[in-house]
Amino acid sequence: MFRLRRILQIMAPILAFALLACFGGVKKTGKVVDYKPGRVITKRGFYEVGDLPSSWYRIKLDIAAINFRNDEFKSTLSTDAFCDQAFDDAPLNALTRHLFAGLQDVKVEKETPFMMNDRGALRTSLKASLDGVPVRIETVVVKKDWCLFDFYLVSPPENFSSALPDFEKFYQGFQFTGEI
Repeated sequence: MFRLRRILQIMAPILAFALLACFGGVKKTGKVVDYKPGRVITKRGFYEVGDLPSSWYRIKLDIAAINFRNDEFKSTLSTDAFCDQAFDDAPLNALTRHLFAGLQDVKVEKETPFMMNDRGALRTSLKASLDGVPVRIETVVVKKDWCLFDFYLVSPPENFSSALPDFEKFYQGFQFTGEI
């Protein structure tokens, strides 16, 4: 049990680090620096997100992402942003694949394109393992106004369906005007 909890706690930074590593030399403009309820603060602005229930509490890690933990669900929810051409202008499915670095036995179950804040977005559901421990992951990736926004949920398979509605509310609240 402790091992699974520890793996889930480190999963968010691993995903964020993998994203940074894939883009190599990522500029720091636009990276997230703080969170106020419903608002993710970046170095040059902010973007809106949906509110989370109080059972999700912020965990601060030494990465450019906003991370939340829910002990009941043993799950982590995160968001990050890269702006000012700090990412490849690749298709959303390629940008999504960068989030899976470091995982084993990745099985994408479903990819769903949709519109979010007047831009095309991609939602991906997958099963994977990290150091032999099974996890379920849900990601949403969207590009808007020279920024890439990632949202991801990492959960043990048995708690995934319980954590998913909160994740959906969180990313569905996304609004970004591009104004600084």
